[in-house]
Amino acid sequence: MGNKDMMPPPPKFGGHDATVQRGGPMSRRMSMAGPVQRRSSAYTTVKAPPGVKGDPRPISDKAYQAACARNVMSFLSSHGYEFQVTLKTLSSPTTKDYTNIMLFIVRYLDPSILKGFSKIEDEIPQLYKRLRYPYTISKSNLTAVGSPHTWPSILAALSWVVELINYCEKAEELRMESADDRAKMEADFFEYVAESYHYFMSGDDEKCAQIDAEKGSSIEEKAVVVKEEAEKLSNANAVLREKIEALRMAPRPLKEAQQRLKETKEDKEKFLKLVENLQSHHSSLVRKLAERRADISSLQAEVQMVEGENDDLRRQIAAQTVHPADVIRMNQEKSKLQEVLAETRQQKEAAESKGEEAEGELRAHFDGIEDKVSEYMSLAHRLQLVPATAKRAEGFNFETKLNRSATTSGSMIALDFKGIVKPMLQRIQEQYNAKARSLVKEELALSEKADSVQEYVTKHAEENAIRGKQVRDLENQYRIIKQELEDEVASALAQVEGLASEVANIRGACDAGLSESEERLRQVTGDYEDLQRACELENATLHRDLAAALEMILDQKMAIQSKVRATEEKVMACLEEVESMPSLV
Repeated sequence: MGNKDMMPPPPKFGGHDATVQRGGPMSRRMSMAGPVQRRSSAYTTVKAPPGVKGDPRPISDKAYQAACARNVMSFLSSHGYEFQVTLKTLSSPTTKDYTNIMLFIVRYLDPSILKGFSKIEDEIPQLYKRLRYPYTISKSNLTAVGSPHTWPSILAALSWVVELINYCEKAEELRMESADDRAKMEADFFEYVAESYHYFMSGDDEKCAQIDAEKGSSIEEKAVVVKEEAEKLSNANAVLREKIEALRMAPRPLKEAQQRLKETKEDKEKFLKLVENLQSHHSSLVRKLAERRADISSLQAEVQMVEGENDDLRRQIAAQTVHPADVIRMNQEKSKLQEVLAETRQQKEAAESKGEEAEGELRAHFDGIEDKVSEYMSLAHRLQLVPATAKRAEGFNFETKLNRSATTSGSMIALDFKGIVKPMLQRIQEQYNAKARSLVKEELALSEKADSVQEYVTKHAEENAIRGKQVRDLENQYRIIKQELEDEVASALAQVEGLASEVANIRGACDAGLSESEERLRQVTGDYEDLQRACELENATLHRDLAAALEMILDQKMAIQSKVRATEEKVMACLEEVESMPSLV
């Protein structure tokens, strides 16, 4: 964002100021400074070279358009738009719908406007221009608002205006919520920096120096106020010393009360220890009871398990009906069956070994064929021939695979390599040879274009060096101002430390038994701490505000450097495209 986009002047429509007249956020945020006339070369936006699109937003993206439409619809519904609006309406509105929405926004900015647009293709671009919209709204686009090629850019501009209004409203709310002394101090310093920066950028060095002098005198006046408060505290401390001295001469009636308080505290500690011991004893008893219950539960489970095993053994003994003769007969049959099983296993192993040898030879042949098919598919992927929708496939499916379950050699691979695949590959090769010759010609043209872009980058690199020197000068000015403020803060802190030493002496001399003097001493200590916190807060505020001012300057520098880097990246992209063209042959 350039320096002209930071503080735009208030837009006007129909002879009226388009800021909110009722004191809304737009009246404070959009009229802080006018256009800059001098030194703008260091912060103005560099124009993009011909052929480069200026708007970086994805306005053609459907998701982005839907988000913009929801943003606009949310604003209209939350601000009392009188007509019905839906996402369908904002996807392709009529000229009347768009005119009503823009008229509502303009009247929200300036309620004094009563008449509508006389000619939107003339007044709407002028309105966006006054609002500092960074892109151009052409008159031709406004003659056909809802057409698919014009509505995305108009919708993006409409969403930009809504976001600007929402930002200003939120900023105003936050400013009103934080309207305390610190916020006033920050606002005062920001206004000083903004006004000084405006006069500096416009070349009015005398006015800039005058504002700096006024700010310096204001800080000196605050230092005088701090000194006066310190003197008041010193006088109050003197009065307290006199009172403390008078109280010292008086008798001390609090010794007996302090002794009773001490005895009561000792009794309380004894009772607390007794309660703690009883609680620990109760906890140990509860833990032992839980352990005994767990032991009883485990013993009961073991008893139940043994009883279950005994019942199972009784049932097994009762069910046995086998005689000794049957056992001998079963053993003889088992021996015979084992001999038959061993002979059958030997026959099975011999047959399996023969089958494995044949299967190994067949698998080796299949693996060789599959390797060739894999090599073909890899080359087809590299040449972008598969799938059928690939770049060079031309709708033909070059993809194939080995069918291991096929019964004939012709059905193992479905493609006819000699009759179909080879002629098509030869035709594709001839097409790309012709394309390669045309790309060589385009390479020469792009080389000339790259040379011109390189000259453009060199020119703007020199401008960037000049801008870097200006940023360094601003940094030196920042360091000088920072040193001056640190010296003033150090002086104030020295005075605060003197007050702290006096308060420490008073606290040492005070009698702890005198409640009234202790209360007064706490008040003095609180005043001292408040003064110290105020000084530290002012110091931190000054440092933070100066850092914010420097950050704004550095943001300008980073924006310029990012534009130069973007140009260099485009040049490198062109060069890489030129270098990569021979690889397509």
